[in-house]
Amino acid sequence: MGKQKQQVISRFFAPKSNQTTASSSASSPRPPQQTPPPKIAATVSFSPAKRKVVSSLFPPKTPKKPKLSPHTLNPIPTPSSQTTHNKKYTPLEQQVVELKTKYPDVLLMIEVGYKFRFFGEDAEMAAKVLGIYAHLDHNFMTASIPTFRLNVHVRRLVNAGFKVGVVKQTETAAIKAHGPGKAGPFGRGLSALYTKATLEAAEDVGGGEDGCGGESNYLVCVVDDDGNVGKIRNGVFGDGFDVRLGVVAVEISTGDVVYGEFNDGFLRSGLEAVLLSLSPAELLLGQPLSKQTEKMLLAYAGPASNVRVECASRDCFIGGGALAEVMSLYENMGEDTLSNNEDQNMDVPEQGNHRSAIEGIMNMPDLAVQALALTIRHLKQFGLERIMCLGASFRSLSGSMEMTLSANTLQQLEVLRNNSNGSEYGTLLHIMNHTLTIYGSRLLRRWVTHPLCDRNLISARLDAVSEIAESMGSYRTSESVGQHDEKNSDVTIVEPQFYYILSSVLTSLGRSPDIQRGITRIFHRTATPSEFIAVMQAILYAGKQLQQLHIDGEYREKVTSKTLHSALLKRLILTASSPAVIGKAAKLLSTVNKEAADQGDLLNLMIISNGQFSEVARARKAVQSAKEELDSLINMCRKQLGMRNLEFMSVSGITHLIELPANFKVPLNWAKVNSTKKTIRYHSPEVLTALDQLALANEELTIVCRAAWDSFLKEFGGYYAEFQAAVQALAALDCLHALATLSRNKNFVRPVFVDDHEPVQIHICSGRHPVLDTILLDNFVPNDTNLHAEREYCQIITGPNMGGKSCYIRQVALIGIMAQVGSFVPASSAELHVLDGIYTRMGASDSIQQGRSTFLEELNEASYILRNCTAQSLVIVDELGRGTSTHDGVAIAYATLDYLLEHKKCMVLFVTHYPKIADIKTKFTGSVGTYHVSYLTSHKVMGPMDSKSDQDVTYLYKVVPGVSESSFGFKVAQLAQLPPSCISRATVIAAKLEAEVSSRVQNRSAKRDLLVKLSDQEQEAQENMPVSPESFYLGRVEASEDLISAYRDLFLNLKFATHDDNPAKSFQFLKHARSIAKELIIR
Repeated sequence: MGKQKQQVISRFFAPKSNQTTASSSASSPRPPQQTPPPKIAATVSFSPAKRKVVSSLFPPKTPKKPKLSPHTLNPIPTPSSQTTHNKKYTPLEQQVVELKTKYPDVLLMIEVGYKFRFFGEDAEMAAKVLGIYAHLDHNFMTASIPTFRLNVHVRRLVNAGFKVGVVKQTETAAIKAHGPGKAGPFGRGLSALYTKATLEAAEDVGGGEDGCGGESNYLVCVVDDDGNVGKIRNGVFGDGFDVRLGVVAVEISTGDVVYGEFNDGFLRSGLEAVLLSLSPAELLLGQPLSKQTEKMLLAYAGPASNVRVECASRDCFIGGGALAEVMSLYENMGEDTLSNNEDQNMDVPEQGNHRSAIEGIMNMPDLAVQALALTIRHLKQFGLERIMCLGASFRSLSGSMEMTLSANTLQQLEVLRNNSNGSEYGTLLHIMNHTLTIYGSRLLRRWVTHPLCDRNLISARLDAVSEIAESMGSYRTSESVGQHDEKNSDVTIVEPQFYYILSSVLTSLGRSPDIQRGITRIFHRTATPSEFIAVMQAILYAGKQLQQLHIDGEYREKVTSKTLHSALLKRLILTASSPAVIGKAAKLLSTVNKEAADQGDLLNLMIISNGQFSEVARARKAVQSAKEELDSLINMCRKQLGMRNLEFMSVSGITHLIELPANFKVPLNWAKVNSTKKTIRYHSPEVLTALDQLALANEELTIVCRAAWDSFLKEFGGYYAEFQAAVQALAALDCLHALATLSRNKNFVRPVFVDDHEPVQIHICSGRHPVLDTILLDNFVPNDTNLHAEREYCQIITGPNMGGKSCYIRQVALIGIMAQVGSFVPASSAELHVLDGIYTRMGASDSIQQGRSTFLEELNEASYILRNCTAQSLVIVDELGRGTSTHDGVAIAYATLDYLLEHKKCMVLFVTHYPKIADIKTKFTGSVGTYHVSYLTSHKVMGPMDSKSDQDVTYLYKVVPGVSESSFGFKVAQLAQLPPSCISRATVIAAKLEAEVSSRVQNRSAKRDLLVKLSDQEQEAQENMPVSPESFYLGRVEASEDLISAYRDLFLNLKFATHDDNPAKSFQFLKHARSIAKELIIR
């Protein structure tokens, strides 16, 4: 049996012989031992040993690189290169070819029955990403997934960088049976497109918690113009700008639109800051772009970032075409909205908002309008362009009320991402983020990256945080929430405390879906009924709870209660608990059947009342009449079969079956459906016709109900602005609550801001690094900082390596950011002036992709600071000039600091290892102070006293006045575990260099002193020398011209000896001077 089985299996793998040999062998039989059967060779070829040999001789072919789409820069699959005239396609395959020709840069998922199938190269790509099996079926490779896993697999493909399209059947079996194309395939069409930026707002797969999660997914469109930059800005640094950039960023799932136009330099540092603050999911490049801009964007969207890039041409927008296209879209949207509102008799408050939005578009810069037009055109293919016209909240990239942190500041201060692994852990945002909702977390991120520059706005936030923090303390100490005194005639009500209500609302919202994205999905008409109900219930609950605070002051005649004092809190609570929002939410909820929504029953979803949804009512009535007609057919069947007790039955979802014994004779036109051993179940012709009519009525009801649901969601567009304002108010309350929680948990203090007309100053007592203070707790060493524009406004900090210099200057900058965000700060006290910018130059890095060396990065950051800082800025510089030679580095660092002090007069914290820079203190007396990070040193018992490598250094991390004597680099070398022989050799070399330098300095000083002394002696000798020969005779001294010449030669030799740096020549001059001096002594 085993041998026969082997023969059967081997037939599938044996090589096929020619027909001629096969026929000849069949006609003339041969003995079996002459030629072995082919099965043995086939069996041996699949042994592991031979497979290894074959694989070594014939290495597998390397797979072809995926083709690039003509519209994108991503590896997008393209249709197969096989021509249609060479192969015969099935009807389904013909549909696939047509769809792929229409959408060449889209990975298509095609609905076929209960599966979504991939075809061709799409199948191969999906198999690699999803880990599914792809196989050949007819003419194409194919792979499939079940329909109920669409959400999961679309997210995985989108996160891999693909543009995914879902193709669904446009007709059902019932409709197709009554249509003209009964024999053809089901009609199919592209129903949805998905990318990273549009996923959360899209239908079927959006609104989930996995995948992109709660992070922002901005689509950023960038255009530039390098033609007229010189006309825009002139001056000493005017040549530093070589391009004008226009940027529009859209968060489609929240309706947030950011726009701006600005000048940028060759290295595009301004554009880099925008990208770091927004963290876009997609980049839309408006071609043509300058090479440097495109290079920077492509470097940002590298393989590690997983940012999708797509290109779009803007040639058609030359000469005002961009503004015309945007205005036409706004006008069309406005007319559609107006007509819909008139049909539904709605009072829409945002018609004025629509006009103001058009006015805002008219005032936008030209490049920003071009970027906006490209963005709208891009969103049209997804059907999401309405958000740009009717529901978007536009804001500028930079304004007078906010500080824009540069890319260097965000990176080097670790505001959003740490420098070790790029995660959020250990950053300023991480320690400040105590929000309870996803949309609150997104808003806090924007607050942290855009601190306020207006003293009144900062004080308003601080007042709100203080009041919440105080209410937290009073709530914890109180024993009861409310009490009621019935004995008094005047009713005294102690309302539920503010913190209790606020925390309960935020906790409940934290367990609810992302209502900010939820209302936007409702606006896009992509929300599911269950999602709609969850969002409306969350908004309704929050509003009703906040209404208990009676902020409006109406419920006050016989009521005495503690009211809120913060104007910001009052405004936010009034917005979130607006009666209009609560009333509309309740009205919308009353229209939807909650049980049907939970069960996904679209047919019974809408509650019909007051003449609403008349088409749904007619369709339901048609279905009901079809059911009644079908049920009435049982009487006809009873008469026809002569069975009074005959009833319809249902089996496995098949209804209206007539079950009869197996030997029972029925009319020939009855259709047998199924059977058992003893019974057979039939459908009569009339029942079949009635079932067909019922199915058609149900299909019509489904279409009508879907249209009614879409119309219902479209009606919500009239209320979107009010709901959006309420959700933004809830997000702001969550951020203020998070800042209050931070201040209570960490014992932070409230900063005090001086008036704007006072000099710029920073006074911090016992300041701490907010991140390290959280990690080290009580072990962190605090430091004071005192800077004043009219006194000392620059600190030069020196000290040993790893002594805490960088930590000190970072903590000052982070405290300034936290204070202007509206947060309490880690210090004993803080008195600050509002800063208009915080600029940093720290660390050493290069960018090989963009051709930037370490030193070029340093100078680029320094140049950016010198161009942009003002007298109200804080500048922190850490070891500028270390990327080049010592002389060049000292010179550049000195000149940079000199420029900051003389021309900018800003607050400066300057860390350096160059003691020479501290000499600038003599030029700017009273404005510059020298400090160092203190330490203690002790020598080992067995080591020589002059060996620096044997010194034990204890870092005290306290900033004290003075310049540090040493940097103790050898201690860092020991910590880095350099070989001891290497460290010893370095110590000897350092000692020689220091001795040489010190001796050179001593020689120069000694020569200088001797020269001064000799000059004095020469002058004295000339004064005491007799003026005539007669005086010599009177003093009994022999005078001659030779004596005067000898003295002159003596002083000249001494002078040459002190000025010449060559020791040999100096020695010769001194030797000659000595001989002259001996002769003079003898005389």
